[in-house]
Amino acid sequence: MTERTLVLVKPDGVQRLLTGRIIARYEERGLKIVGLKLVHVDRALAERHYAVHKGKPFFEGLVAFITSAPLVALALEGPDAIAFVRTMNGATRPTEAAPGTIRGDLAVEMSQNLVHASDSPESAATELAIWFRADELLSYGREIDRWVLGPQAG
Repeated sequence: MTERTLVLVKPDGVQRLLTGRIIARYEERGLKIVGLKLVHVDRALAERHYAVHKGKPFFEGLVAFITSAPLVALALEGPDAIAFVRTMNGATRPTEAAPGTIRGDLAVEMSQNLVHASDSPESAATELAIWFRADELLSYGREIDRWVLGPQAG
């Protein structure tokens, strides 16, 4: 089933100049970019994004980090994109992330673990609506499949 999911290349990924490498990994696995923007997040947007964590002891740290420098917001599309992206990202704690995952290969510490990804269809829909207006998300349709995969695709 084709799904859409949100990915954030967090401020540490942008500051370490890893954005292109991270995006390339998703594209190399066949995920399509249907939305992309560089954003310097304000507190209101950060609080909307992390609303599920409001009141928890780590909430303020999350907000402070995500507002500390620009990040890149991506809307990705592909078969089972939500689970696929989370597997590609690896465990939240870089020390537990498998080699070959984004965090396993590139992240340094848990509080700066490079990427965020939606964890369910419900959170993907909610998060995509927070970060992108409907008119900012593209649809490739079957034409991109024919262009990338050749005539047998459609």
